[in-house]
Amino acid sequence: MVPPAPLEIIVSDAIVRAGFSGRGLTLVVGVSGGPDSSALLHCLLRLRERHDFRIHVAHLNHDFRGQEADDDAAHVARMAGLLGVPATVEKWDPEEFRRSHSVRVSSSFEDLAREMRYDFLAQVARITSATAVAVGHTADDQAETVLLHILRGAGLHGIAGMAELSPWPWPEKCEGISLFRPLLKAGENDTLDYCGKLGLETREDSGNSLLRFTRVRVRRQLMPELAVGYNPRIRDALGRLARTAALELDYFDGEVSRVWGNLARQDGGDVYLDLPDLDELHPALQAHLVRKAYFQVKGDSRRLQESHVNQMLELVARNKTGRAVSLPGGITAHRSHASLVLSHQLNLPCPVPGLEGEYPLELPTETRVNAVTEVEGWRVTLGLSRPDQVPEEPRRLVQWDGRIWSALLTAGSLGDGATLRTRRPGERFQPTGMHQDKKLQDFFVDQHVPRSWRDRIPLLITKQGVAAVVGYRLAQWARVEDDEDEGDRIWLTIEAL
Repeated sequence: MVPPAPLEIIVSDAIVRAGFSGRGLTLVVGVSGGPDSSALLHCLLRLRERHDFRIHVAHLNHDFRGQEADDDAAHVARMAGLLGVPATVEKWDPEEFRRSHSVRVSSSFEDLAREMRYDFLAQVARITSATAVAVGHTADDQAETVLLHILRGAGLHGIAGMAELSPWPWPEKCEGISLFRPLLKAGENDTLDYCGKLGLETREDSGNSLLRFTRVRVRRQLMPELAVGYNPRIRDALGRLARTAALELDYFDGEVSRVWGNLARQDGGDVYLDLPDLDELHPALQAHLVRKAYFQVKGDSRRLQESHVNQMLELVARNKTGRAVSLPGGITAHRSHASLVLSHQLNLPCPVPGLEGEYPLELPTETRVNAVTEVEGWRVTLGLSRPDQVPEEPRRLVQWDGRIWSALLTAGSLGDGATLRTRRPGERFQPTGMHQDKKLQDFFVDQHVPRSWRDRIPLLITKQGVAAVVGYRLAQWARVEDDEDEGDRIWLTIEAL
């Protein structure tokens, strides 16, 4: 009997660790025709009797590379036929896929290709009743992934890279199928050597040499430079870093499970995290809790970046009741008085009353220091204040608790009149601290105002334009400068009734 090759030992050990040995299950094998996936397929073929599993080959022609992609598909179909292995080989139109998944798919070429591939593999797995899909990711792919995530400023989840066995990444909530990477402890040289010894014909994807793709630049330029100039074993070092991060993540997952039942509750599709209990925890554990809350609502946390986690933690730390941040996939995190609430944006109620029409506001005078106007659920108070009457806090702006917003602005910014209304198409605004104006739409995006709220936020309008976006920011030209000691000021207070 021919002894198993080193690569087959690596794959065999991975099958045992995954719990797939001796169960008579089906594995779908994603085969591109390249050396990694071809080596994986032949390893699994040699091991299937020993471990008692069935194999089904799957290949998707993304229709990105014309004739080359057609030739790859024909090669995989021919190889599966010669090996006597059932195969599903299909060709999908990327534009049609984008249109039919317009709410969910990513815009970048690389992300779209990956999501098409995983969607296809999931369909094949369901049709064949497969337990898992095996793909040919190697230790080199792991190192590149970790390095890419470091460059993007990822946290532990990104640095941990890819797991040998993980939940299905796409589509969301695709239950009962795992993603299996049995080659993560092998390198590309190992798969090339294995294919060479078996005399296998393999295909080379021309996209792997196109430097416009970030991963290709990392593979072809950055990794070799790091290996030559800094650490010849950079691949192994990044692999160790991934394993260390994965170990720490495992610990945090345990801590999250321990406290989750005491501070989290679910109501329909929404998740509520109790703020007093959450605030008592270490920020590192808070980060993992809000990440889990996002996963519970969305069913997939792959697009959640460290910056999104930090935005949620700012809501926890800064006591900004009524504020919200928009998260990937149409999810919103919103701070109420007692909870951090994660929900789909369409489910998130706007905390302020609606406002229809345009309402002129009463202005203060020497004989009427405070002018009060009530309109459609709002009370607006414009109060005349001399410099020596201005309270020390806040000297510039802004108090906002989700119901009352107060700001200090120059009397001259109001001119001879002001109105209250909501936004109009194409409107622009110069926020405090900016030297030029910007689209009000862009300001709302920057402030993470949920899309469903934007037509309800009141604006203070003067002849100069938008003087204030209520609850958020004054215009630069309306604010009182720190060194401005002369002239009247106006206390603006807007209260949601």
